[in-house]
Amino acid sequence: MTALLTPSPPAARRRVLLGLGLITVLSWCYLVFLSARMGDMGSPFAMPMTSAWAGQEIILMWTMWAVMMAGMMLPSATPMIGAYATTVRSGTPGFHGSTGLFVGGYLAAWAGFAALATGAQWALHDATLVSAMGVSTSRWLGGGLLLAAGVYQFTGVKDACLRQCRSPLGFLLNEWRPGPGGAVVMGLHHGALCIGCCWALMALLFVLGVMNLWWIALVAAVVLLEKIVPSDTLTAVLGAGLIAWGALLLVGLGS
Repeated sequence: MTALLTPSPPAARRRVLLGLGLITVLSWCYLVFLSARMGDMGSPFAMPMTSAWAGQEIILMWTMWAVMMAGMMLPSATPMIGAYATTVRSGTPGFHGSTGLFVGGYLAAWAGFAALATGAQWALHDATLVSAMGVSTSRWLGGGLLLAAGVYQFTGVKDACLRQCRSPLGFLLNEWRPGPGGAVVMGLHHGALCIGCCWALMALLFVLGVMNLWWIALVAAVVLLEKIVPSDTLTAVLGAGLIAWGALLLVGLGS
């Protein structure tokens, strides 16, 4: 218990924050670069215009989603990563591990989600339900995603995952596993909790555009606020707003 409550030296905290900040900034730089190139049909980074995606397009889309998830989710995971780093630096027997491997496990979980998102985008593009830039072309798809995301805000799964994401101390006390292998497992576990909390919000990227940087930034900000503001009001208001928006879109008034 003492290990989980002892603050890290300022220099150690700065190193963790600088590392996470660097990964986040580089991820956003890649997204800005990709956004500028994807509309250029002469660029190797151009979005596939036909449904016949080849291996190159699949790898490009997966990389885009994986980098996007890192840029969007690492800021909201910083309190948990910081708490883990504090614990492993305490020197307390039984509380040893690797912050780098914990972050690696966390990002690996989101890389798996990126593979699922890539498959979903491929299927939706093949069905002409989203454009080449990942924008919904169907009010039924857009409205349905908004309604689903809104309803999910009120589910027990969302609540359980969000509460664990908001409580680094509780997660570390209940899920601690020592050593490098334990760090990876814990990172994967925390990543899975974040996915359980945020997957429906991520699906909203298909509503206004997978590569709409303003939309990506807005969703990332909402995710961050949900995790750092210990109030269920924000989650409920967001859910009600998404349901209302989805309903309006379905009747042709929300676009």
